[in-house]
Amino acid sequence: MGRATIGDVSVKITVDDLADRLDEYGTAAFVVTVGADSSPKVVHVPVVWDGEVLRCTPGGGTLANLTGGGPVTLVFPAPENGGYSMFLDGRGAPDPDDDTMAVIDFTGGVLHRPAPDAPGGDARC
Repeated sequence: MGRATIGDVSVKITVDDLADRLDEYGTAAFVVTVGADSSPKVVHVPVVWDGEVLRCTPGGGTLANLTGGGPVTLVFPAPENGGYSMFLDGRGAPDPDDDTMAVIDFTGGVLHRPAPDAPGGDARC
């Protein structure tokens, strides 16, 4: 598993890293989806990794955005001030067996360092 070192802008997360990273970051995430009208939707929910997919119960608006296998990003804030935040990307859909749950296939992720306090020579996206 890649560890963040001073100077790294981002550190790639693989599926093999997910369980350890969720132990480190916890299970509370901001779930970001986009509606058919291109409007974003952000909710804060607990997320569980079952070894194959991520699962959460986000509510009707988010589930509607995921109908048909929509893109989703999970944002986990840094566990400490100045630390790396974790971003997980995937394709989500309502669970066919539980209409209150979303199922998210993980497609990639990164740990990303915080932006500098002010724009300038050190500011990179």
